[in-house]
Amino acid sequence: MSAVAESPQNTRSHRAYFGVFLVVGLSFGLVGPSISLLADQVGVDLASIGLVLVTYGFGYVIGTQIFARGYDRGMGNRLIGSALLISAGCFALVPFVSARLVLALMFLLFGAAVSTSDVGCNTLIVWELRDRVGPRLALMHTMFGVGAIVSPLIVRASDAIRGDAAIAYWFSASAIATVAVIVLAHRAPVDPHLEKRENETDISKKQIALIVMFFLAYVALEVVFVTWIYTYGVKTGLSKTEAAILTSTYWIGFMLGRFATVFLARKSHGILAIQIGALLNIATCVLLYLRFDSLLLPCALIYGIAAAPQFPLMFGFIGNRTSLSGKMTARIVGTAGISSTTLPWLAGQFLERVGVWTFPVFLAATAATVFIATKLITNSFGISEHVSKRLS
Repeated sequence: MSAVAESPQNTRSHRAYFGVFLVVGLSFGLVGPSISLLADQVGVDLASIGLVLVTYGFGYVIGTQIFARGYDRGMGNRLIGSALLISAGCFALVPFVSARLVLALMFLLFGAAVSTSDVGCNTLIVWELRDRVGPRLALMHTMFGVGAIVSPLIVRASDAIRGDAAIAYWFSASAIATVAVIVLAHRAPVDPHLEKRENETDISKKQIALIVMFFLAYVALEVVFVTWIYTYGVKTGLSKTEAAILTSTYWIGFMLGRFATVFLARKSHGILAIQIGALLNIATCVLLYLRFDSLLLPCALIYGIAAAPQFPLMFGFIGNRTSLSGKMTARIVGTAGISSTTLPWLAGQFLERVGVWTFPVFLAATAATVFIATKLITNSFGISEHVSKRLS
């Protein structure tokens, strides 16, 4: 195959990756608002349906640690497209499931497939665009919020029409399958660092540990909120429609935050934005804890705006300072999977069995960890770069 055919300028796959994040955001956004409907569907309570969240997260880890390694072997868009088709199949079957364990299996497979496509898009867009990736990486992650913003309303419409979440899951499955076909029609970019991968030593074990700490906390900060804010709203006296609007308000803020990330990625203010965002998350949690219920909508909006830039900005920070491989991206995304396996389930247990006050306390703790981890990561890379300049 010629060099021209494989050049990053000729693949243009990053446009298809925007579509992937759009439909993944749509599908992910369905889970939280539909969790009570899924519980009714299989005949269990909210605490028991938490098994679905655990298996989804476990599948997410499996995908990053097993299947996603195929990107370093040149599988590229074929792997992303195949994973998306599996995701679509799982969601199409969800409305027909009547047993909790079978539903958990569907989400296990869905999690594995979604994480595989997640790793692929985050890795291949860096390979294709290289030093131009910053704003486009942020825009790709913005599409996640665009997809998720309508999810609660789709679930609410499905509930109103059928009394379950079937229409929402079938709509999402159709959208995912459509994007899968588009991805498979594009040629994948190649790894620009392929020849020197075996000698890759540009990141230390300490830095990896700090990165893991950051993403463990960040994913909890985002996923716990969006998974349980609908339930939190209902438990604090909102109607189902008002709780759906509350969830969509979060996604509106999230989308606005992701759009802002496109510009923040160009201005070298990324780390400061992450730290300010974490502090804003803590401040909104304080308002929730003090039960300023009249401020629920503004709190959800601000929380979303503050949370949205943190993942892509940190990912871009790391990508600009390391030779990013599929294996390294899988490690980062796998960390996200570990967090989404355990912490949303744990937060749900507290919310259901202890009280609504545990929800903002749990979130504030994750935001504080994000702030601390960001400080430690920047100090670590600052020291490394300083030493590297002295050695050279």
